[in-house]
Amino acid sequence: MDIATIGGLILAILAIAVGAAEEGVTLRSLLGPSAFLIVVGGSVGATIISHTIQDLKAVPRGLKLSLFPPKQDYQGMIDLLVGFSEKARRNGLLSLQEDADHAAHPVVRRGLTMAVDGADPEAVVNVMRAMSEEQAAETLRAAAVFETAGGYAPTLGIMGTVMGLITIMRQLDRPDTLGPAISVAFLATLYGLGSANLLFLPLASKIKNIAKQETHFNEMIILGIEGIQAGENPRNLREKLSIYLPASGGGRARAAAGAAVQEGV
Repeated sequence: MDIATIGGLILAILAIAVGAAEEGVTLRSLLGPSAFLIVVGGSVGATIISHTIQDLKAVPRGLKLSLFPPKQDYQGMIDLLVGFSEKARRNGLLSLQEDADHAAHPVVRRGLTMAVDGADPEAVVNVMRAMSEEQAAETLRAAAVFETAGGYAPTLGIMGTVMGLITIMRQLDRPDTLGPAISVAFLATLYGLGSANLLFLPLASKIKNIAKQETHFNEMIILGIEGIQAGENPRNLREKLSIYLPASGGGRARAAAGAAVQEGV
Protein backbone atom coordinates (compact mmCIF):
# COMPACT_ATOMS: atom_id res chain seq x y z
CA MET A 1 0.00 0.00 0.00
CA ASP A 2 1.20 3.51 -0.82
CA ILE A 3 1.93 5.27 2.47
CA ALA A 4 1.84 8.71 0.83
CA THR A 5 -1.82 8.39 -0.20
CA ILE A 6 -3.10 7.19 3.17
CA GLY A 7 -0.67 9.30 5.19
CA GLY A 8 -1.51 12.48 3.29
CA LEU A 9 -5.25 11.97 3.72
CA ILE A 10 -4.89 11.25 7.44
CA LEU A 11 -2.63 14.28 7.92
CA ALA A 12 -5.06 16.59 6.11
CA ILE A 13 -8.07 15.35 8.07
CA LEU A 14 -6.16 15.50 11.36
CA ALA A 15 -4.98 19.06 10.70
CA ILE A 16 -8.51 20.21 9.90
CA ALA A 17 -9.94 18.38 12.93
CA VAL A 18 -7.40 19.96 15.28
CA GLY A 19 -8.00 23.39 13.77
CA ALA A 20 -11.75 22.97 14.13
CA ALA A 21 -11.37 21.85 17.74
CA GLU A 22 -9.28 24.94 18.47
CA GLU A 23 -12.18 27.04 17.20
CA GLY A 24 -14.62 25.18 19.42
CA VAL A 25 -16.27 23.25 16.60
CA THR A 26 -17.59 19.86 17.70
CA LEU A 27 -17.80 16.74 15.57
CA ARG A 28 -21.56 16.61 16.07
CA SER A 29 -21.96 20.07 14.59
CA LEU A 30 -20.21 18.92 11.40
CA LEU A 31 -22.66 16.11 10.72
CA GLY A 32 -25.39 16.84 8.19
CA PRO A 33 -26.95 13.89 6.34
CA SER A 34 -28.96 16.07 3.95
CA ALA A 35 -25.92 18.17 3.02
CA PHE A 36 -23.86 15.02 2.52
CA LEU A 37 -26.54 13.54 0.26
CA ILE A 38 -26.78 16.68 -1.86
CA VAL A 39 -23.02 17.02 -2.34
CA VAL A 40 -22.02 13.38 -2.77
CA GLY A 41 -25.13 12.22 -4.60
CA GLY A 42 -25.21 15.27 -6.84
CA SER A 43 -21.49 15.09 -7.63
CA VAL A 44 -21.64 11.39 -8.45
CA GLY A 45 -24.70 11.88 -10.64
CA ALA A 46 -23.21 14.82 -12.54
CA THR A 47 -19.94 12.93 -13.00
CA ILE A 48 -21.76 9.90 -14.40
CA ILE A 49 -23.53 12.16 -16.90
CA SER A 50 -20.19 13.66 -17.95
CA HIS A 51 -18.40 10.39 -18.74
CA THR A 52 -18.85 7.23 -20.75
CA ILE A 53 -19.29 3.78 -19.25
CA GLN A 54 -15.73 2.98 -20.36
CA ASP A 55 -14.41 5.92 -18.34
CA LEU A 56 -16.40 4.87 -15.27
CA LYS A 57 -15.14 1.29 -15.52
CA ALA A 58 -11.59 2.64 -15.18
CA VAL A 59 -12.34 4.11 -11.73
CA PRO A 60 -11.75 0.90 -9.70
CA ARG A 61 -8.38 0.42 -11.41
CA GLY A 62 -7.51 4.05 -10.71
CA LEU A 63 -8.35 3.65 -7.03
CA LYS A 64 -6.26 0.50 -6.87
CA LEU A 65 -3.32 2.27 -8.52
CA SER A 66 -3.54 5.20 -6.09
CA LEU A 67 -3.42 2.84 -3.11
CA PHE A 68 -1.12 0.20 -4.60
CA PRO A 69 0.99 1.90 -7.30
CA PRO A 70 3.05 -0.47 -9.47
CA LYS A 71 6.68 -0.91 -8.47
CA GLN A 72 8.78 0.07 -11.47
CA ASP A 73 12.07 -1.81 -11.16
CA TYR A 74 14.19 0.32 -13.49
CA GLN A 75 17.50 -1.34 -12.66
CA GLY A 76 16.02 -4.81 -12.99
CA MET A 77 14.50 -3.98 -16.37
CA ILE A 78 17.78 -2.48 -17.60
CA ASP A 79 19.64 -5.63 -16.56
CA LEU A 80 17.02 -7.76 -18.34
CA LEU A 81 17.17 -5.77 -21.59
CA VAL A 82 20.97 -5.66 -21.59
CA GLY A 83 20.99 -9.42 -21.00
CA PHE A 84 18.74 -9.86 -24.05
CA SER A 85 21.10 -7.63 -26.02
CA GLU A 86 24.15 -9.71 -25.08
CA LYS A 87 22.35 -12.94 -25.96
CA ALA A 88 21.20 -11.57 -29.32
CA ARG A 89 24.72 -10.38 -30.16
CA ARG A 90 26.11 -13.84 -29.43
CA ASN A 91 23.42 -16.08 -30.90
CA GLY A 92 21.21 -13.85 -33.04
CA LEU A 93 17.72 -12.44 -32.48
CA LEU A 94 16.06 -15.83 -32.99
CA SER A 95 17.65 -17.03 -29.74
CA LEU A 96 15.31 -14.65 -27.88
CA GLN A 97 12.14 -16.46 -28.95
CA GLU A 98 11.68 -18.26 -25.64
CA ASP A 99 12.51 -15.10 -23.69
CA ALA A 100 9.87 -13.21 -25.67
CA ASP A 101 7.24 -15.86 -24.94
CA HIS A 102 7.87 -15.73 -21.19
CA ALA A 103 8.40 -11.97 -20.76
CA ALA A 104 6.23 -10.68 -17.92
CA HIS A 105 5.88 -7.08 -19.13
CA PRO A 106 3.40 -6.80 -22.04
CA VAL A 107 5.40 -4.15 -23.91
CA VAL A 108 8.58 -6.23 -23.65
CA ARG A 109 6.72 -9.34 -24.76
CA ARG A 110 5.13 -7.68 -27.80
CA GLY A 111 8.23 -5.75 -28.87
CA LEU A 112 10.62 -8.67 -28.46
CA THR A 113 8.25 -11.03 -30.29
CA MET A 114 7.98 -8.65 -33.25
CA ALA A 115 11.76 -8.16 -33.31
CA VAL A 116 12.37 -11.92 -33.31
CA ASP A 117 9.83 -12.33 -36.12
CA GLY A 118 11.81 -9.88 -38.23
CA ALA A 119 9.28 -7.02 -38.23
CA ASP A 120 10.32 -3.60 -39.49
CA PRO A 121 12.09 -1.71 -36.64
CA GLU A 122 9.90 1.34 -37.10
CA ALA A 123 6.77 -0.82 -36.92
CA VAL A 124 8.04 -2.45 -33.72
CA VAL A 125 8.57 0.94 -32.10
CA ASN A 126 5.18 2.21 -33.27
CA VAL A 127 3.35 -0.82 -31.85
CA MET A 128 5.12 -0.58 -28.49
CA ARG A 129 4.47 3.16 -28.30
CA ALA A 130 0.80 2.59 -29.13
CA MET A 131 0.59 0.05 -26.29
CA SER A 132 2.21 2.54 -23.93
CA GLU A 133 -0.16 5.32 -24.96
CA GLU A 134 -3.20 3.08 -24.55
CA GLN A 135 -2.04 2.05 -21.08
CA ALA A 136 -1.61 5.71 -20.11
CA ALA A 137 -4.99 6.62 -21.62
CA GLU A 138 -6.68 3.88 -19.61
CA THR A 139 -5.10 5.19 -16.41
CA LEU A 140 -5.94 8.81 -17.25
CA ARG A 141 -9.61 7.93 -17.73
CA ALA A 142 -9.88 7.35 -14.00
CA ALA A 143 -8.04 10.60 -13.28
CA ALA A 144 -10.48 12.49 -15.51
CA VAL A 145 -13.46 11.06 -13.61
CA PHE A 146 -12.08 12.15 -10.24
CA GLU A 147 -11.14 15.54 -11.66
CA THR A 148 -14.69 16.02 -12.91
CA ALA A 149 -16.11 15.08 -9.50
CA GLY A 150 -13.71 17.56 -7.91
CA GLY A 151 -15.08 20.30 -10.13
CA TYR A 152 -18.73 19.56 -9.40
CA ALA A 153 -18.49 19.00 -5.64
CA PRO A 154 -17.90 22.65 -4.57
CA THR A 155 -20.70 23.82 -6.87
CA LEU A 156 -23.09 21.24 -5.44
CA GLY A 157 -21.99 22.39 -1.99
CA ILE A 158 -22.98 25.96 -2.80
CA MET A 159 -26.27 24.69 -4.20
CA GLY A 160 -26.95 22.85 -0.95
CA THR A 161 -26.14 25.98 1.04
CA VAL A 162 -28.48 28.10 -1.10
CA MET A 163 -31.25 25.54 -0.59
CA GLY A 164 -30.65 25.75 3.15
CA LEU A 165 -30.74 29.55 3.10
CA ILE A 166 -34.02 29.51 1.19
CA THR A 167 -35.50 27.41 3.98
CA ILE A 168 -34.05 29.80 6.57
CA MET A 169 -35.62 32.83 4.86
CA ARG A 170 -39.00 31.23 5.44
CA GLN A 171 -38.31 31.01 9.16
CA LEU A 172 -37.37 34.63 9.85
CA ASP A 173 -40.26 34.85 12.28
CA ARG A 174 -38.34 32.48 14.57
CA PRO A 175 -35.01 34.24 15.31
CA ASP A 176 -33.96 31.67 17.89
CA THR A 177 -33.63 29.00 15.16
CA LEU A 178 -31.67 31.09 12.66
CA GLY A 179 -28.20 30.44 14.10
CA PRO A 180 -28.33 26.64 14.07
CA ALA A 181 -30.14 26.62 10.72
CA ILE A 182 -27.49 28.79 9.05
CA SER A 183 -24.77 26.56 10.51
CA VAL A 184 -26.40 23.49 8.98
CA ALA A 185 -26.86 25.26 5.63
CA PHE A 186 -23.15 25.97 5.32
CA LEU A 187 -22.27 22.33 5.95
CA ALA A 188 -22.99 21.63 2.27
CA THR A 189 -20.31 24.11 1.22
CA LEU A 190 -17.90 22.54 3.69
CA TYR A 191 -18.60 19.05 2.33
CA GLY A 192 -18.22 20.24 -1.25
CA LEU A 193 -14.90 21.97 -0.70
CA GLY A 194 -13.61 19.20 1.55
CA SER A 195 -14.45 16.31 -0.78
CA ALA A 196 -13.01 18.15 -3.79
CA ASN A 197 -9.75 19.28 -2.21
CA LEU A 198 -9.09 16.38 0.15
CA LEU A 199 -10.27 13.47 -1.98
CA PHE A 200 -11.28 13.91 -5.62
CA LEU A 201 -8.60 16.32 -6.89
CA PRO A 202 -5.69 14.74 -4.95
CA LEU A 203 -6.67 11.31 -6.29
CA ALA A 204 -6.79 12.71 -9.83
CA SER A 205 -3.30 14.20 -9.43
CA LYS A 206 -1.97 10.96 -7.97
CA ILE A 207 -3.32 8.88 -10.84
CA LYS A 208 -1.92 11.34 -13.40
CA ASN A 209 1.52 11.03 -11.84
CA ILE A 210 1.29 7.24 -11.97
CA ALA A 211 0.38 7.44 -15.67
CA LYS A 212 3.47 9.60 -16.28
CA GLN A 213 5.66 7.07 -14.44
CA GLU A 214 4.22 4.20 -16.49
CA THR A 215 4.90 6.07 -19.73
CA HIS A 216 8.44 6.92 -18.63
CA PHE A 217 9.12 3.26 -17.81
CA ASN A 218 7.67 2.11 -21.12
CA GLU A 219 9.80 4.61 -23.05
CA MET A 220 12.88 3.03 -21.52
CA ILE A 221 11.67 -0.40 -22.64
CA ILE A 222 10.99 0.86 -26.16
CA LEU A 223 14.51 2.29 -26.40
CA GLY A 224 15.93 -1.01 -25.13
CA ILE A 225 14.04 -3.21 -27.62
CA GLU A 226 14.98 -0.82 -30.41
CA GLY A 227 18.65 -1.14 -29.46
CA ILE A 228 18.43 -4.94 -29.24
CA GLN A 229 16.92 -5.19 -32.71
CA ALA A 230 19.56 -2.84 -34.11
CA GLY A 231 22.36 -4.99 -32.64
CA GLU A 232 23.62 -2.17 -30.45
CA ASN A 233 26.62 -2.75 -28.19
CA PRO A 234 25.25 -3.92 -24.80
CA ARG A 235 27.50 -1.52 -22.89
CA ASN A 236 26.32 1.44 -24.93
CA LEU A 237 22.74 0.28 -24.51
CA ARG A 238 23.12 0.12 -20.73
CA GLU A 239 24.46 3.65 -20.70
CA LYS A 240 21.52 4.93 -22.75
CA LEU A 241 18.96 3.13 -20.60
CA SER A 242 20.57 4.34 -17.37
CA ILE A 243 19.44 7.85 -18.26
CA TYR A 244 15.93 6.73 -17.30
CA LEU A 245 16.92 5.72 -13.78
CA PRO A 246 15.16 7.76 -11.07
CA ALA A 247 17.29 10.46 -9.48
CA SER A 248 17.33 8.68 -6.10
CA GLY A 249 19.61 5.70 -6.18
CA GLY A 250 20.32 6.01 -9.87
CA GLY A 251 23.55 7.99 -9.76
CA ARG A 252 25.75 5.06 -8.75
CA ALA A 253 24.28 2.82 -11.44
CA ARG A 254 24.76 5.51 -14.10
CA ALA A 255 28.34 6.04 -13.01
CA ALA A 256 29.02 2.31 -13.18
CA ALA A 257 27.47 2.12 -16.62
CA GLY A 258 29.59 5.04 -17.79
CA ALA A 259 32.75 3.40 -16.47
CA ALA A 260 31.87 0.19 -18.30
CA VAL A 261 31.53 2.10 -21.56
CA GLN A 262 34.88 3.80 -21.04
CA GLU A 263 36.54 0.44 -20.48
CA GLY A 264 35.07 -0.85 -23.71
CA VAL A 265 36.39 2.07 -25.78
